[in-house]
Amino acid sequence: MSGNRVRLDGQVAIITGAGRGVGRATASLLAERGAQLVINDMDGDAAGQVASEITQAGGVAIPVERAVGSVESARDIANAALSAFGRIDILINNAGISRPAPFGADSDEDIEKVITVNLLGPYRLMRAVWPTMTDQGYGRILNTASSAALGSGMSGAYAPSKAGLIGLTKEAAICGAPLGIQVNAVMPSAYTPLLLQHPDPDFRRWMEIHFRPEQVAALSAYLVSPDSANNGELFTAGGGLISHLSFARSEGLADPLLTPESVGQHIEQICRHGADDLLLSQQADLQAVYFAAYPLTGRQRL
Repeated sequence: MSGNRVRLDGQVAIITGAGRGVGRATASLLAERGAQLVINDMDGDAAGQVASEITQAGGVAIPVERAVGSVESARDIANAALSAFGRIDILINNAGISRPAPFGADSDEDIEKVITVNLLGPYRLMRAVWPTMTDQGYGRILNTASSAALGSGMSGAYAPSKAGLIGLTKEAAICGAPLGIQVNAVMPSAYTPLLLQHPDPDFRRWMEIHFRPEQVAALSAYLVSPDSANNGELFTAGGGLISHLSFARSEGLADPLLTPESVGQHIEQICRHGADDLLLSQQADLQAVYFAAYPLTGRQRL
């Protein structure tokens, strides 16, 4: 990329959960860089306020009050963008809810609600905008995952819902590449309304001081811009620190005659990581390891 200023002129962006927090900061930055915005939030007043602020600052934005999760909601949000602007270039799946609880202590109702909003919501919105982006030969999608996907001991259904977004991102990225659609994900660390449910006030205050939503918005704005060539990748962002996150495979143990006993004897070797670890970006990377060990012939492919 050149040193030119990142611009989004002529781009139409849908941002869910844009009434506050990271979504709001991202919407403001995208509008500043020239994008036309669909401000989605289940809180219509919050969505309207953000859209009004963008308009008063000289930008273009419309509010859409809808809770994400259902097929109908996804279609309504996509149709609102098409009706207002005639195209959809960017989708940022930012909306999310949390019902903190240790595994086994969360209710069936909370599990279903969190999975519906956090995983099915983005999935259905991606499906709703996919035909338009395919026809355009261009699209940028950014999913909001979370470091909770790595486990926290208190996330309940939130952790698996966010882990699911990583798989969704990588699968859609492979399918979108030949269509001109790029799909990435970010694990943000920022002070947002979700943190109001955190039981530790000192932690909440620490987050409020050091982790501003605007520090995440900068990465998001780049990844959904025409300047970005990234696809199927996962990033962390918080407090002005951004990084790329990959799955790493240890050298492991190769033995076609494995037994439970031999696994136990070599478990430390299997789990040991080093500087020569292989980074896995997609499923094909791990398949390549197996194909190298056991070459796949044309007859075997049948």
